[in-house]
Amino acid sequence: MTQVSKRSVLLALLAAPALIGATPAPAGPQPAPAATPVPPGEVLAPPVKVVPFIEPFDLDATRRMSVKVMVGGEGPFSFLVDTGAERTVIARELAERLGLTQGEKLRMATIGGSATVPSYRVAALQMQQLHLPSVDAPAFFGRHIGAAGLIGVDMLEQRRVLIDFRKESMQILETRRRATPLIKDDDAIVVTARNSAGRLILSDARLNGKRIDVIVDTGAQTSVGNMALQRLVADKRANRFPFVATTLGAVTGEDVPALRSAIKRIVINGMDVNDLPVSFADGQAFRALGLHERPALLLGMDSLALFDRVEIDFPNKRVVFDLPDGARRETGQRFAANGVAAGG
Repeated sequence: MTQVSKRSVLLALLAAPALIGATPAPAGPQPAPAATPVPPGEVLAPPVKVVPFIEPFDLDATRRMSVKVMVGGEGPFSFLVDTGAERTVIARELAERLGLTQGEKLRMATIGGSATVPSYRVAALQMQQLHLPSVDAPAFFGRHIGAAGLIGVDMLEQRRVLIDFRKESMQILETRRRATPLIKDDDAIVVTARNSAGRLILSDARLNGKRIDVIVDTGAQTSVGNMALQRLVADKRANRFPFVATTLGAVTGEDVPALRSAIKRIVINGMDVNDLPVSFADGQAFRALGLHERPALLLGMDSLALFDRVEIDFPNKRVVFDLPDGARRETGQRFAANGVAAGG
């Protein structure tokens, strides 16, 4: 059974391909994603009634977090919330189905490289009472996204996100400079961060005393490291298992070669993260952030879901992790629901 102490998070998940805003490369028959774009000819559901904003979320087959979004008053459609994505993205099939106006071509960095993709003008996005402004959204095929779109940090950078894994709900809230955290539990871990292209990079994370950059990435199933981190892990003999070859699935549909293992121990502001499954790849996304030479890690949903709550406050450059009470029982149930055995 996975054990979580006040300053230690023990991870013993089964290895699986990781992803950034994409479905993993299939290793056999895969369950259908929880949300897909509306196919041509299907009647759109009527608009949902606006209610006070506490948004329930679903964990899809890859354990990523999706919410219901109205697009220009039509829907709702399932969008993934991706704090590792710089831009909000829409599925090309949905944009065409809704007759959205096509904009200019955009050059986008992905885990697989860079790609030129079309964009579409989205007049408005709405999640219950939360209205998001119009946006020129880059478009990828929905079968590669695994949903009707992604909510990126361009929609979140002036807000804070509170994720409650116990209740499977999420709040996106207005905030202000110097606002105090919403999570005030005695066992909460508060980590300051710096901003890079809208993403929050945790300021105090180390492997064997060596500083590493960590980004909280709700769009990744499991954690993804760059090759500088892989070299550091190998040099320090910090891998729990031998490195094995695997592939990552990019939003462009391409397979990206990677190496996979588990890191024995990472310390984040005094909190131990042990036996963390990581896939290592030479991704263009790290280069776009200026993180290709320094050891860097995208912290995925397998790690985040071990906590009771996670608060991501973009204006105040702060992430708060609420360590669970009764972790032996609750985290075991949480992973058992995904068909993954937890051990320790």
